[in-house]
Amino acid sequence: MKKLLLTILGPFFVVAASAIGIIWWDRGAPPGFRPPVTDVTVEDINREHRGVRIKGTAHHELRIKQGEHNLFPLMAPGDTLGREIRVMVRSTHEVDRLIGYEDLTIEGLCRPPGQMIPHAVADALMERGYHFADYYVLIEAFDDGVL
Repeated sequence: MKKLLLTILGPFFVVAASAIGIIWWDRGAPPGFRPPVTDVTVEDINREHRGVRIKGTAHHELRIKQGEHNLFPLMAPGDTLGREIRVMVRSTHEVDRLIGYEDLTIEGLCRPPGQMIPHAVADALMERGYHFADYYVLIEAFDDGVL
């Protein structure tokens, strides 16, 4: 009986522990928890960060709706003329359509953009005169992380 339980439940626990470990490693915190937040700047952020607090100027003129989320670039504080995107933000933060730029402090999870920024989105931003920096990052804002 014990061998049967071990044979059935052993692989289940190994897979579950592996999944939790991978999520913990990817997010910097166990599933369901936030990683510790580090203050960073737009110039200094990189893909090694996990939980971040970053201040900058959001270019809402370029916001793109992705389901219930909005995608927009975040530039250095006060930078309304910059065209190099180092940070993209994915947030549920709703902004009035009349607002083109907004100074924000965002707390969120920093990660490589991967498939979260489709080629169509990147092409649309490049048509507007923007270009992506090498190794730009995506910040998935915590729901209450936009101030």
